[in-house]
Amino acid sequence: QRQMGIRDRCLMVRTSAQHLLSLINDVRDISKIEAGQLQISRETFDLRATIEKLVQTFRPLTEMKGLRLDVDIAPEVGELESDARRVEQIILNLLSNAVKFTEAGGVSVSCTLAEGNYILQVADTGIGVKEEHIEEMLTPFRQIDTGVSRKYEGTGLGLSICKKLLELLGGEIRVESEWQRGTTFTVSIPVKGKRT
Repeated sequence: QRQMGIRDRCLMVRTSAQHLLSLINDVRDISKIEAGQLQISRETFDLRATIEKLVQTFRPLTEMKGLRLDVDIAPEVGELESDARRVEQIILNLLSNAVKFTEAGGVSVSCTLAEGNYILQVADTGIGVKEEHIEEMLTPFRQIDTGVSRKYEGTGLGLSICKKLLELLGGEIRVESEWQRGTTFTVSIPVKGKRT
């Protein structure tokens, strides 16, 4: 009994430390973006491989929650000329949000090519948000009150960082959501990087 108590406390400390580290990293990123000091690199990398790798990191969590995790990447999706680290950060944020806010059903990830842009969609069957709150999802330090309980921890910065990073990369993000039915994030990013 005593051993379980110690393990629980250690887990709580670890979770709190991870949350604090996440907050520090997010605040640092948003500060650099706002100050115009975030360095964006440009390299060619395999977007298909990046998506597949990131999806695999979430499989254990979705299996634990009993969720489906579907992936559909079009055959023409391949090389992307952009900042690999920042593109990974965007996809990771979207996947993390989708899995965190979904308790039943599943998460789907798709990617296609259209008019010189890769179109990436991350959709979930989670709690969703009401139409009047959709814009707030992309606002720094804002988390939508679900009306149930504050069981979903987060910094309230992840999605706003995604939006700002995509602007720096020449892309954009759109959100569609329906209360209690789910949310779809659509990211558009130019195959050949931001045009200057």
